[in-house]
Amino acid sequence: MGAVIDIVFPVFALIAIGYALGRSPLLGGDVGIKALTNFVFYAAIPALLFRLFSRGLPEDGIQWSIVLGYYSAAFLHFALTVGVGRYVFRNPPVEYGLMAMSSTFSNTVLLGLPLVYTAFGEAGLIPIMMIVTFHPMTLIPIATIMIEALRGQPGQVEKQRVEQILLSTLKSLAVHPVILGLGAGLAFGATGLALPSMVDRLIDMLSKAATPAALCALGASLTQFRIAGDLKESMTLVGMKLALLPAMVFVSTAHIFENDPLYVAVATVNAATPAGINAFLLARYYGTYTQRSASVILLSTVLSVFTLALLIGWLKAG
Repeated sequence: MGAVIDIVFPVFALIAIGYALGRSPLLGGDVGIKALTNFVFYAAIPALLFRLFSRGLPEDGIQWSIVLGYYSAAFLHFALTVGVGRYVFRNPPVEYGLMAMSSTFSNTVLLGLPLVYTAFGEAGLIPIMMIVTFHPMTLIPIATIMIEALRGQPGQVEKQRVEQILLSTLKSLAVHPVILGLGAGLAFGATGLALPSMVDRLIDMLSKAATPAALCALGASLTQFRIAGDLKESMTLVGMKLALLPAMVFVSTAHIFENDPLYVAVATVNAATPAGINAFLLARYYGTYTQRSASVILLSTVLSVFTLALLIGWLKAG
């Protein structure tokens, strides 16, 4: 257990430091928090991924079994959350997609990547990138199409609106810094060239900044959220996010799709990370479910200190 504490403590200590900085005048409020987050998204994380993938993919390429294993569980969990919203909490249909996003979309970039890198090293980044590549191109469009369809006449959605959503998603992916960093690394690796030493040192410095900067940015971002709304519903979604989803992902990746133990561990840890901020951003865009999604993000992040420590300890012991 001491080894697990060595992994988890610095991760969440950095989040706490980021939260303290976000509460202080040192970051300059929302503007400073956004600037720190932009540094992580547009510089540090892409540099880390470029450095890793410039060496190429594993010899056997993309392991579709980990992608299918993860998303089979995630889509089923998404559907279960919709059922909970409809039959347990009797929410209006427009909220179904937002509920499902809040309980299924993981905080992969700001917490998943740094945590996996800390716990499993560079080898763990390969499977998590196979997962995160499909994260924004699946869950966000599904939730968005559901919201668009159900805020009008149930079961009806304009074809043009769906096309606009899909086109917007493709445009966002084309300029997504995580995808660009990964793609640029693979493209450069295919050339067989070596980086000039000064450029290599620059990318190395940015890569080493990725983990602490991402965790501090996550902590600072938490200052923008408050616990509000239906606490019973929020805690239900937190329980599903931190316990049910990782359990489903573990069963799917380990026993149905029979992946390598490292890949199973990485997928399960990623599923157990707190709710991603994208759920709140989508709720704020549509002007509904904002309080409950914010509560899920804040509560799941705080409680994941304990759940992730237990999970990583169990996975490493196995």
